[in-house]
Amino acid sequence: MSLTGTHHAFASIDEHGVNVVLHAFFTARPRYLHYGSAPFVTANSTTETLISPIAFPGVAGGISYAIDFTIPVVDLYPPNGTLPAPLVLDPGKLSISTTVAITIGCAVPKGNDGRGSVHPVSTKLRVIAIAHPSGVYVSPGVGHITFHVDEVLIPDIEPVTLRAVLDCLLEMTLNAVLSSVQLPFNIIDVDFFKIILEEGPTIADDQIELWGDIS
Repeated sequence: MSLTGTHHAFASIDEHGVNVVLHAFFTARPRYLHYGSAPFVTANSTTETLISPIAFPGVAGGISYAIDFTIPVVDLYPPNGTLPAPLVLDPGKLSISTTVAITIGCAVPKGNDGRGSVHPVSTKLRVIAIAHPSGVYVSPGVGHITFHVDEVLIPDIEPVTLRAVLDCLLEMTLNAVLSSVQLPFNIIDVDFFKIILEEGPTIADDQIELWGDIS
């Protein structure tokens, strides 16, 4: 069978290309990696995104916090190495590796001057996620690929119940981060044709693949 199978066109982007695009995207838009409430972030900017503190009874102004990710690195199936159990990179999937820094503003009691303060307490965690690609087709040559996280693991966290809480928190936040990433079809197809998506995106042989007709 030909590379295009039953379709007229085949297009793909390899693992290196995906990581180059991700690096360029987040380098140009670091606000999608850095989130915080006051006093850690005081306004939306090109580098940071302001979020609301966590409301809690008896904590004046709420609990301040910040979440910062490093630029995610993608590994398309087949895996480049062994993933920590119980994660498995199945055909059609990709793994995403990043590091997250979580900072909480710990309230310090008021001193003799009557003023309190916030002392930052931080931790860094290595995060590995399993995700799948999805495609949005608009018109010939116009559309994009994005990623959805299916499972997250933070290695070496005990007890298991704490790991489950952090896994869930980071699955939600990482999905929010990745929802801003869109790989447009025009970086995958070529100048002399525009793909009309009929099948895909799928992952095989360390690349994201699309099939369809041409325009």
